[in-house]
Amino acid sequence: MVAAYKALLGRHAVTVCLIAAAGWAAWLCAGGLAEPFIARKLNNVYADLRAAQVEPNAQIDKVLETLGDLDRSGQECSAEQYSQLANLVKNLRFVDQAAIQLPNGKICSSYGQELSSILPGNDKRKFSVGKRTYWVDSGHTVSADTDFIVVSEQSTYVWANKKILLDNLKFPEDLQLDLIGPGGAVPIASTGPTPLTMRKPFHLEELVISADKVLIAFAGNRNELISVVSLPLSYLTSLKFKLFIGLACVFAALLLLARCIQRHYTSTAVRLRNALKANALGVHYQPIVNLTTGYLVGAESLSRWNDNGTQVPADVFIAVAEKSDLIRKLTRSVIRQVAEDYSTYLWACQDFYITVNLCAQDIQDPSFPDYVASVLATYNMPASAMAFEITERTLLDHKPAALQLRRLRACGHRIAVDDFGTGYSNISLLDSVPFDILKIDRSFIADDKIAAKDALWRHIAQLARSLRLKVVAEGVESQEQLPHLVSEGVLLAQGWLFSKALPIQALARRYFQCPENVPPHDPKISINDFY
Repeated sequence: MVAAYKALLGRHAVTVCLIAAAGWAAWLCAGGLAEPFIARKLNNVYADLRAAQVEPNAQIDKVLETLGDLDRSGQECSAEQYSQLANLVKNLRFVDQAAIQLPNGKICSSYGQELSSILPGNDKRKFSVGKRTYWVDSGHTVSADTDFIVVSEQSTYVWANKKILLDNLKFPEDLQLDLIGPGGAVPIASTGPTPLTMRKPFHLEELVISADKVLIAFAGNRNELISVVSLPLSYLTSLKFKLFIGLACVFAALLLLARCIQRHYTSTAVRLRNALKANALGVHYQPIVNLTTGYLVGAESLSRWNDNGTQVPADVFIAVAEKSDLIRKLTRSVIRQVAEDYSTYLWACQDFYITVNLCAQDIQDPSFPDYVASVLATYNMPASAMAFEITERTLLDHKPAALQLRRLRACGHRIAVDDFGTGYSNISLLDSVPFDILKIDRSFIADDKIAAKDALWRHIAQLARSLRLKVVAEGVESQEQLPHLVSEGVLLAQGWLFSKALPIQALARRYFQCPENVPPHDPKISINDFY
């Protein structure tokens, strides 16, 4: 009882650890996805910002350049100067005012009057970058409509209204833009209620996560002003949480799927192992027909498994057998059943053979030929009555396989290559491995391909004849296929046209009866005419 509880707790502990690991991985992945997503969003917004700044910058540059050419040699502001200044800015959207400074310090404005100072009041800041100087208000009303940015160059001045500049940017409402001076010390303009102040050194164009914001700082076109695009930290947190929930669901689904697959293969493998121990698997046989006589000359053995009333598809339990190392036991079970069926029902059938499909593990097993010989001796079945089918995919290493197959041929067995043309080796395989029979895959002789003069199956049939191999066409389903096959010397065939896979009793009845629906295609043709 104690051991059972420990085992139960151990399984639950593993489950809890897996869930915790999946949750932690989901959170890490969420962070790894959310931060690059935010960075791309901020970079895209700044790219739009750069495009929107082109026209304002061009107007300011043009006005400053023109102001530098105006005559400033007088001692008083003249009507002509006022007129020139007013005409210079009257049609400009982003320049509110322009002014020049005379040698005696007087400032002449486009408003038609002298200015006592660049910005009213004492609450202002000034900083210089290169040849230009900037004046900005330093109070808490950085976003107010009446605030201006003044740009000065060699005693010329341009006023730009912050509100108009920011409105032109059409900045997304969920983001905040802050224009600050070099080094982050001087706030110039902001689209948010609280201007951003950079209290610590920062790197440009890198995602920064502060106490309440996620931001990226960008240098201006002339490395003058710094543009900071930011989002509330809650945006990143919310995005990470949403991604975490989604990823956690995905990881949970994957864990559940993996658990289900593991249970499926484990449980199926256990049942299959028990069925093999109890000899509970059966064998059906699909007849191979001589097209010149209509009689049966052989059959392909196909394993069948009825698991407590449920017929398990062969491709399912064979895949399980391969993954759970039961495939050799399955092959040996089929060989034993075939030998028993032959000795009971088909011992009187002359020149009749049954093929058994082999896998790579069978061919690599050095004890396999001896096992086959002992089973055939037990049931008094001649070796010529049992042939072995292999596919190209099971023979990636030709030399060891060729040695094993030669051992089987030396015992009297025939070797057939199945699904020829669908694998990797093809002609080189025929040259290095001893074969007696070549089976053409059903995909090559489908109704829409069989009549073509240059169809691949015709070349395969000609190659087989040149090597003196018997040829069997698989998957024959219509009478229309028969004349094409016979014309190329393919006189052995199997498929639903002749019969589905049959229990051994039904196969024996078919053999000893006259053909019911497979008359000789051309009784004048003999299979020996082609070999």
